[in-house]
Amino acid sequence: MADRDSGQRSRQIKRILRLIAFVAVILLAAAGTLFLVRNFDALVHIFTSSDPAAEMDRFLDGNRLSGVLILFGVQIVQILLAFIPGGPMQMVAGALYGGLGGGLILLAGAAVASFLIWQLVSKLGQAAIEAFHNREDAGKLSRIKAFRDSKKAEMLVWILFLIPGVPKDLLTYFAPLTPLKCRRFIVISTIARCPGIFMTTFASSSLLSGDWWFAAGLYLLMFAAAAFGGWFYRRLHRDGDAQNADGDGTKMKTAAHDDFGKD
Repeated sequence: MADRDSGQRSRQIKRILRLIAFVAVILLAAAGTLFLVRNFDALVHIFTSSDPAAEMDRFLDGNRLSGVLILFGVQIVQILLAFIPGGPMQMVAGALYGGLGGGLILLAGAAVASFLIWQLVSKLGQAAIEAFHNREDAGKLSRIKAFRDSKKAEMLVWILFLIPGVPKDLLTYFAPLTPLKCRRFIVISTIARCPGIFMTTFASSSLLSGDWWFAAGLYLLMFAAAAFGGWFYRRLHRDGDAQNADGDGTKMKTAAHDDFGKD
């Protein structure tokens, strides 16, 4: 009876969170469409002018604060909802506010989103993760032995957030299930995000200013790092599966005292 009630509560939480996510996506799409319609001519002029960077600065004059707040909010929503790709957001941030400014706005949004996700998962347990992520993917992370020790978990978070091509949104949702402390995780993950975010924002800023070779070099570096990140992440899962097959039965803690694989 208790298991049935727990499963029903879990399904209810997932439905509510997905409904909220759906509404948020609709609102974001409507706001984006309205912005494009209202500023279509100005945006066309920016990207067809001989000096797009200068035209972008003129376009943003008088609207910088509202633009920063919008970008900051969208970054938070992107990480919270997980299924919205982060790459385009980073390119837009770099084009609008430069490599440094755009990157700093995104990092601030990532830190706030990480805190909100930590609180959400701590209160709702695995249902909050499964609302936006595949249960099997989260379950694979729980089989990685390093996540069961606080020091090893910290080091692994440093590495995984530092390398492009690793699903950082899933890791952000999974972190509250590890021995990591909230403050430590936010500090480590935010700092470790810097190379990936700044490479993208500086690359898109360079494209806008006409520095094609520098942008191409950054994109090539990101592509190589992402390929390595994908390989490393898959290798990590294989090692975790091997450790699990060897009979290590230690289980991860969860805020709701649930194990992955149960409703």
